[in-house]
Amino acid sequence: MRKVKFVICIIVTQLLLVVSSNAQTQQELRDSLNMINRLIEQHPKAYKLKLRKAALNIEFGEWEYALDEYTKVLEIVPDNPTALYYRGFVYQHLRQYANARRDYERLLLTEPQNEHALMGLVLTNLEDKHITEAFDGANRMVEMFPGSAQAYAVRAEVERHENMVSPAIEDIRKAIEIEDVEVQKKYPVSVDDDITAYQLTAFELYMQQKDRKSARSCLDYLVKNGVARAYLNSYYMRLSAEKK
Repeated sequence: MRKVKFVICIIVTQLLLVVSSNAQTQQELRDSLNMINRLIEQHPKAYKLKLRKAALNIEFGEWEYALDEYTKVLEIVPDNPTALYYRGFVYQHLRQYANARRDYERLLLTEPQNEHALMGLVLTNLEDKHITEAFDGANRMVEMFPGSAQAYAVRAEVERHENMVSPAIEDIRKAIEIEDVEVQKKYPVSVDDDITAYQLTAFELYMQQKDRKSARSCLDYLVKNGVARAYLNSYYMRLSAEKK
């Protein structure tokens, strides 16, 4: 199934905040992982080290290792919210949806307003074709977090999955409206920023409606706010092709 790219980017970015900000290159991250492994050998019950290791395992695509570490953390500190959330995320990536659902729901028992756990549960249900539950969860997110761009973006993804283009456009535009406040503080925009993913989602939806003018406005917004035109060339080329 098509992955929800903007959500995955958000989750991985937040996860890597656990890792030292000094480790920026792949080699530095690998060196950090090796160092943490050595420390864990000396302190096998140090669950914070295990959380850092698991974050790096995900960065390197070592999903089974990450799963093992989060499980070990939960053996040491039952119901640790970080381990529960990210183990659910790993299970979701591995398409072990029942296990992912169990971890997200377990976390929500103690933190019912955990937006990221709610988001993970919605997307797990969407990928597992539990559409009614996905819609219910997405609506709950918007009700609980009316000022959250992520909430509207997640609901737009559920609507898009079900080919409900007009409601999806309405929700992704709301996400863009909310996120634009942060854009004006941050200029320039990066290709990895949430607003870029939201605008490209809106672009795809407008293209489905054959609304080229609105689709172009999504791309022009990104260029105006600092995204390199070269990064968007393929999208502009699609507009030109549609015109012909």
